Amino acid sequence: MRNAKLLMLNTLILTVSGFLMRTVGVAFNVYLTNHIGAAGIGLFELIMAVYGLAVTFAGAGVRLGATRLVTDALGLSRADPSGAILTCIRYGLAAGCGVALLLFYSSPLIAQYWIADTKAAASLKILAVSLPFTAVSAALNGYFTARKTLLKYTGIQLLEQLVKVLATVLALRRLMNGDIGLACACVSFGISLSETVSCALSLAVCRMDHRKFKGFVKAPCGLRALLPIALPDAVGSGMRSVLLTVEHLLIPVGFRKSGQSAEQAMNLYGSIHGMALPIVLYPAAVLYALSGLLVPELADCRNKGRQTQIDFTVRFCLRLTVLFSFGCAAFLFFFAGDVSRSVYADDAPAFFIRLLSLLMPVMYADTMVDGMLKGLNEQLASMRYNILDSSLCVALVYVLLPKYAVKGYIFILFFSEIMNFSLSFHRLTTACTVRVHPFSDLGKPLLAAAGSMSLLRGAKVFFGVGTLTQKSSLLLLILPGLALFGAAAWGLGCLKEDEKQKLKGLLRT
Repeated sequence: MRNAKLLMLNTLILTVSGFLMRTVGVAFNVYLTNHIGAAGIGLFELIMAVYGLAVTFAGAGVRLGATRLVTDALGLSRADPSGAILTCIRYGLAAGCGVALLLFYSSPLIAQYWIADTKAAASLKILAVSLPFTAVSAALNGYFTARKTLLKYTGIQLLEQLVKVLATVLALRRLMNGDIGLACACVSFGISLSETVSCALSLAVCRMDHRKFKGFVKAPCGLRALLPIALPDAVGSGMRSVLLTVEHLLIPVGFRKSGQSAEQAMNLYGSIHGMALPIVLYPAAVLYALSGLLVPELADCRNKGRQTQIDFTVRFCLRLTVLFSFGCAAFLFFFAGDVSRSVYADDAPAFFIRLLSLLMPVMYADTMVDGMLKGLNEQLASMRYNILDSSLCVALVYVLLPKYAVKGYIFILFFSEIMNFSLSFHRLTTACTVRVHPFSDLGKPLLAAAGSMSLLRGAKVFFGVGTLTQKSSLLLLILPGLALFGAAAWGLGCLKEDEKQKLKGLLRT
C-alpha cells in the first residue's frame, strides 16, 4: 500500500508540474505565433525536429538505463546507488558531447539540404551547446524517478521553463527585427540557457540526496549492466527519431508538391504541429507522469515476482487512461472553436483540434502502454514497433502528401497511431493478464463522455453563453464539464468495485 500511495503522490506532483509547464508552453506558443507568425512557427518546428533527433542520440537510452539500474540497486539491502548514477552520467556526457560536436559543425549543411532554409543554421549551432547538459539531465531524471523523490526535481523543471521564457522574451525584444531566422535563434538561446541551468541545479540536488546513503555499501554497476538496457532503447528511439525527423522535413515538401506555395505550406505545417497538437496533447501531462513512474514500479514488481500486482496495476491504469482520454477528447470535439479562440484568438486551428481529438484515446493509451512495456523489460518489442511505425509514416508521407495534401497527412496520423497502439497492446497482453470487454471498457466511457459533453453544450446554448474568447472563460466550461463527466462515469460504473475502493483509498491519503 505504501508503494501505491507513493506512486499516487509522485503522479500528482508530476501532473501538477506537467500542467503548469504545458500551460506555460501553450502560452509561449501563442506569444511566438503573435511575434513570428505561423510561417515562423513552421520553421521553428522543423528546427526542433532536428534538435529532437540530436537529443535522442545524445541521451542514448540513459534515462531508462538510470531508472532501471537505480531501481535494481535500491532493491538491495543497504545499497548506495551512486555508482549506478555516476556510470549513467559519464555515459550521457560522452554521448552528449559527441552529438553536440557533430550537430555544431554540420549545422550549415543540415539547414541548407534538410530544412531548405539557411537561416536555421545559427539556431542549430546554439542548440548544439545544450546537448551535453540535456544528456546529463536525462540520467538525473531517471535517478529521481527511481528514487521516487520528485518534488525538488519538479521545482527545477518549472524553473527551467521560466528561464527559457524570460531569456527568449528578453532576447526577442532586444534582437528581433522582423527576421524569422534571428527570432528562431533567440528562442534557441532561451532553450540552451534553460537546459544548462536545469542540469546544474539537478546535479546539486542529486549530491544532497546522496548524503542519505552515507555508510551504505556501493552497489556494483558498470557499463556492462547499463548497455543491455540503454542500447536497445537508444537504437530504437534513435532510429525512430531519424524517421520522425525525415517525416517532419518531408511534410512541408509534400504540401508544396501538392500545389501550395512555400509560405502556405509552412503556415499549414505550423497550424497543425505548432498550434493544434499542443492543445490536443496538453491534457496528457497526467499520463506522461504516470507512464514514467510505472517503469520503476512495474520493474520492482517484476523483480520480486509479484505478477498479481502487475496485472491489477496494468488494468487499473489502463482503465483510468481510457476514461480520462475519452473525457478530454469529447470536450475538445464539442468545444474546439471556443478553445481555439480562447487560446489563439483565431478560428483556424479549430478544425484540426476537433479532428485530432478523435485520435486522443489511441494516442493517450499508447503512451501508457509504452511505459508499461519498458517497466516489464519489453523495450525491444517497443523499439521494433516504433521503428516499423515511423518507417511506414515516412513512406506514406512521401507517396500521399503530394497528391492528397492535408487529407493524406491526417490519414497518416490516424493510421500510424492506431497501428502502433495495436501492436504494443498485443505485446502487453503476453506480458500480463489484460482482457478487453468492449461495452464495459470502451462503451461506458464513450457514453459518459459524449453524454456529459452534449449536455454541457446544450446548457451553454440554453443559458445564452455565447462565443468564448478569453482564456479565463474556459473555466465556465471545464469545471462543470469535469463534474458532469465524473458523475456520469461513476454512475455508469466505468470502474469496477475493487478499482473504486482502490481509488478512494488513494484519494483519501
